[in-house]
Amino acid sequence: MTMEIGVVFAILGFSMLLFVTGWLRADIVAVLVLVSLAVTGVLEVEEALKGFSSEAVIAIAGLLILSAGLVRSGVVRWIAERLNDIAGGSRKRLTMMSTLVPGVLSGFVSDIATVSLFIPVVLRLARKNDIHRSKLLLPIAMAALAGGNLTMIGASQNLVVNDLLRASGESTLGFFEIAPLGIALIISFAVYTLVIGQRLLPGETKKGSGESREDRTDLMRTYHLEDRLWEVLLLNDSSWVGKTVQEITVGSGHGLTVLSVVRHDEPHLLNREDFVLEKDDMLLVSGRRSRVGKLVQEYPGLKLLGHPSQPEKFPSSSGELIEVVVPPRSPAVGKTMTDLAFRSESCLTGVAIWRADNPIRTDVGTIPLQEGDGLLLYGPGDQTRSYDPNPGFLWLHKPHSEEAPRKLRHLGKWATLIMAGVIVLAGFNLLPIAVAALGGAALMVLIGILPVRLVYEHVEWRTIVLVGGMFPLGLAMEKSGAAGLVSSLIADTLGTLGPRITMIGITLIALLLTQALHGAAVAVIMTPVALDTAGLLGIEPKAFAVAVLVGAAATFLLPEGHPAPLMVQSPGSYETKDYLKFGAGLVAITLAIVAVLVPLMWPF
Repeated sequence: MTMEIGVVFAILGFSMLLFVTGWLRADIVAVLVLVSLAVTGVLEVEEALKGFSSEAVIAIAGLLILSAGLVRSGVVRWIAERLNDIAGGSRKRLTMMSTLVPGVLSGFVSDIATVSLFIPVVLRLARKNDIHRSKLLLPIAMAALAGGNLTMIGASQNLVVNDLLRASGESTLGFFEIAPLGIALIISFAVYTLVIGQRLLPGETKKGSGESREDRTDLMRTYHLEDRLWEVLLLNDSSWVGKTVQEITVGSGHGLTVLSVVRHDEPHLLNREDFVLEKDDMLLVSGRRSRVGKLVQEYPGLKLLGHPSQPEKFPSSSGELIEVVVPPRSPAVGKTMTDLAFRSESCLTGVAIWRADNPIRTDVGTIPLQEGDGLLLYGPGDQTRSYDPNPGFLWLHKPHSEEAPRKLRHLGKWATLIMAGVIVLAGFNLLPIAVAALGGAALMVLIGILPVRLVYEHVEWRTIVLVGGMFPLGLAMEKSGAAGLVSSLIADTLGTLGPRITMIGITLIALLLTQALHGAAVAVIMTPVALDTAGLLGIEPKAFAVAVLVGAAATFLLPEGHPAPLMVQSPGSYETKDYLKFGAGLVAITLAIVAVLVPLMWPF
């Protein structure tokens, strides 16, 4: 072993230690890797910086902007909402659709964006159909990871593997060349979830596991609204269908307040006299649990869904809670919210008042306001963002930024056409993926879907730096001979068992590494090894490269390896053992599909 190989292994080993332990951020580790390779002379400066000009890095940036455009224009939201219609109340159909749809979508849109949009939709559907959320949320995340294998833009590691194939002089993978693998994985995962996986997932919330850092400080807990906000669903046979909110007399008859009516996951204003209730409308009601229970018993066709469990932004709507304070010398002092015509003027509803370190939650509209009062308000997202508290109030808790503003949703068809154009141009090799993605991103800005300031916010710079910094490590492994040494070891150990077993071994190594490392980093490390191993065995290099690509996406066993499974941990109340139990079957399925399909698609 030469000195250069020893240096490369030392850098690789130390970087993996930092990745696994989390002592430093992954992007900082990647920068240190790049600097170390240049300082030690393993690579020339131009070679060490080559990663930031690679097609993979540029394509990733462009695709992140395209994904943001699809989310912001409401395209992803619309697709997620159609689950409600497709499921039709069937538990099996809902389980299948909540796996298949996110899986297919993540082949074209960021898996993180896909999961984040599907979480609130599935939470509502789970409660509506009496299915525990834990039965659906983890399958969504796993399907999104599998869907990354549908296209070359499905995941960052796909682009990295393709770039390394190009750099090694091999022919690259076509845009849809890996699609049969992705389709097989998504369908297999859906069937596994329905037949076996449902039994492996927890069915009840574990104490304390559902409390995230945000939950501990959210406005609901501060104002003690756990027993005062309720979601009531109108079923097909409800006598309220066809009536207005004023006609159902919830306030005068039961001492309750209807804050909002949610239809197709959109909250609607209640000051419209022509707003008529329809089946499947969800009423957000404020009041005592006993009174809501009595209401549901008195009127057949109503179903109490329960308490909005997600802080500040309710899982079944885009309405949210905000908080303002009454400052000294405010013109609102001494006046009630009714006096101020607050609801008709602002389109927001007062939920509670904070006074003398205690919340007031009853008859909020008739209480004269005092200096220092905190006021908890509820309303649709577009209204909370357009609300100006001056001159009577000051902000205490501003609204969140909106993922899909209503005013931009008419541009959804243009966002869809832009994304389709990028797919066609890249899919038929009319333009390189990086050029097509950047062109599509520019069009998203030009037609007004994304303002320039948001473009830079939606680029995940940590991922860009991670891929750009780790990219030269693959070049260093190849140039120094480190990749050849590892390849020889793998070939000598597994090669006698045949190319199929060797390929499965490479997939398994990549799969185990990606439980703790970013998939792109795994691709950088393992692709040169896979290509050299294929060369030693005289095997089609694409087959082993694809094995790395699939293994690097299989973050099924631990939540920390990828944001998608981590995002569902808190709302699904999952523990690590749940990931291990559910993910073990997915690992077996992945290895089996690689073993069967890859040799058929890229014969040895």
